[in-house]
Amino acid sequence: MSHPHHYLLEEYRLSVERLVPLTPRDVLEEAHRLYEELSQNEHASERQIQQALIEIGKKEYPYRKAYVALCATDEEKRLEEAAFAKIDASIAEKIRAVTSHGVHLLDYTKSKLFETQLTSDERYHVEQAILVAHDVINRQCDERAKSRQENFDDLVRKWTQKRDEIQRLIDELKNMAGRSAELSGEILGRAAAFEEGWSIVSRDPEEKEVREALGSFAAQLEEQSHDDLLVL
Repeated sequence: MSHPHHYLLEEYRLSVERLVPLTPRDVLEEAHRLYEELSQNEHASERQIQQALIEIGKKEYPYRKAYVALCATDEEKRLEEAAFAKIDASIAEKIRAVTSHGVHLLDYTKSKLFETQLTSDERYHVEQAILVAHDVINRQCDERAKSRQENFDDLVRKWTQKRDEIQRLIDELKNMAGRSAELSGEILGRAAAFEEGWSIVSRDPEEKEVREALGSFAAQLEEQSHDDLLVL
C-alpha cells in the first residue's frame, strides 16, 4: 500500500538526491533519516513532510549558495563547450550556424529550429551530449570547490549569516501579528509563506521581499493605531 502522501515524499526523495556536492554529511544523513521515518509512517501528515523539507532546505541553503557562487559564473559557457565536444562534427556545424549569433545551445534546444533543423536521431544525440556535459560540469564544480575550500568556507559563513538574518526578519514579522487581531491572520500567513520558501522544493525567501512585507504591515499597523486614537 502506497503512502497517502506518496507524491510529496517522492518529491522529497528526488530533491535530496539533487542536494549540491559538499553538502555536509550530517545534513545528508538527517535528510535521509527523515525521509525513511516519514515514508514508513503512514500517519505522517503533509504538514510534517513539508516541515522536514523546510528544515533540510534551511540547513542546505548556505552550502548551495556558496557552491553556486564558486561554480556558476561561467557554467553556461563551459557546459556548451563540453556538449559540443561530444556532438558529431556534422551536427555541430548545423547548430553553430545559430549559436554563433549569440544563442546558447540550451536555448536552441528549446526552440522550434531544434525541431525543424535536426532529425529525431540528431536531436537525441544532442540531448545525450548535454546530459553527459552536465555530469562533466558537476564534477568540475565539485573539484573547483574542493580546491578552493577556504573560499568555499568563507562563502558558507557569509550565506549562513544571510540565512539567519532572513529568518530573524521572518520571526520579527510573526511577532508583529500580536499587535493586531484584525491583521494577525494576514501577517502570519505571509510569514508562513516566507518560511516555506526554505523548503528544498521551493524558491528561497528573499530578504528584500521580507523587509518590504515588514514595512507594509508596519505602515498598516501605524495607520490602524492612529484611527484608534481618533475614535478615542
